[in-house]
Amino acid sequence: MSAQNQVTLIGRLVRDPEIDEVGKGKKYKKASLCLAVRNIKKKSDGDDKPDADFIDGVIVWGKQAEFAENYLSKGRMIVVHGELRPERWKDKEEKNHYRLSVVANSVQSLDSKKKE
Repeated sequence: MSAQNQVTLIGRLVRDPEIDEVGKGKKYKKASLCLAVRNIKKKSDGDDKPDADFIDGVIVWGKQAEFAENYLSKGRMIVVHGELRPERWKDKEEKNHYRLSVVANSVQSLDSKKKE
């Protein structure tokens, strides 16, 4: 059995989707999302405190990016299905950086408000 790189996140958008068009010749839509995902922190005194983890670097392409542009906005509850992708780069000072991004295969709204 082979391992699959799959992630599912449910949370609220922290800000409106950031939309870009990329590519030479034929342009492709790209949406960048930041998601607040609920997390229950266990405390030693037994009091569970709700908290959030912020997932910055959710990338959406093509038709899904157009959906994000037209229907999603800050505060909307969404579910994202995708895979983790490592990113490595060097800055101007040649310092190495690393982060994990989520490349979404699908994005669905869990509430019914349309973007105004």
